Amino acid sequence: MSSDNFSMKLERAFVELVAARAERRGFRKGAFAQQLWPEVSLKAAASRWTAMRGTAAHTGKPQGVSISDAQRMAEVLGEDLSYLLAVAKENARK
Repeated sequence: MSSDNFSMKLERAFVELVAARAERRGFRKGAFAQQLWPEVSLKAAASRWTAMRGTAAHTGKPQGVSISDAQRMAEVLGEDLSYLLAVAKENARK
């Protein structure tokens, strides 16, 4: 598998992991998004989170996840980013 393909698999595995953990903690999608990006409107935050989990309207592909966004996700979940990435990496290898 090329490193480019694995990078995308890792990113998708990370988003899936975060989404599953947020759901298990009882976060609704909009509420989780609002905690990630409190500086923007609820609608904008929810759209951003939806684009990361599915497909962005303008590209038809999932929106990428920046390191800063990944760190915010870990903080909201109360988890360590490196741990989440390690779990996502193992999931991506499956």
